[in-house]
Amino acid sequence: MKSSGDSSTAELPLFQEEDGGSSPTSPLQLYFREIMPKTAMIAYRNWHYLGDCEFISQVSYGAYWEQRLQGAITYGPPNATDLKGHWNRQTQDEWYEIKRLALSPVCPRNSESRFIGVTIRMLRKMMPVRGIVSYADDAQGHKGTIYKASGFQSLGMTSPKKDFWVDGKIQQRGRTKGVEGEWRERSRKWLFVKEFK
Repeated sequence: MKSSGDSSTAELPLFQEEDGGSSPTSPLQLYFREIMPKTAMIAYRNWHYLGDCEFISQVSYGAYWEQRLQGAITYGPPNATDLKGHWNRQTQDEWYEIKRLALSPVCPRNSESRFIGVTIRMLRKMMPVRGIVSYADDAQGHKGTIYKASGFQSLGMTSPKKDFWVDGKIQQRGRTKGVEGEWRERSRKWLFVKEFK
């Protein structure tokens, strides 16, 4: 697990003031930097439909405007151990998944695709990257437009699957036999990849 630091964030206000002040008018006004996971979770709690539900992460970046956090993106190892034509258990190294991406509603059009493009370049400067995979949740009305705009290839929809829910949350790991919970259909997602030859 890679450590990350954003010590300067501590003395900065995290969010844009709710006082009717100005907003960024161009994606170019946003700047990005590596942040700690706990800072990324603040953004997800505010702007992602899954909230601050825990997940496996490796590197997170924050989107800032006038020194205020306006979003986050997190990369980590792919959940899928195999993706035909791309990787398997032996060749999964150097593949990363966009685990979460969320931006404040004040961010202008095309901010997401710029955020993805810039942070992928930042990630590739830090470590070897063979490719990036991401998903767009069809149940949330997401079709992957931002990934297409970022040069990702669509591989269609994921296969139907179920998740095991315990106390209102998905059990990410561990056994289910004898555990009080229920299996629920998982929403299908659009799958996108961007491979670097």
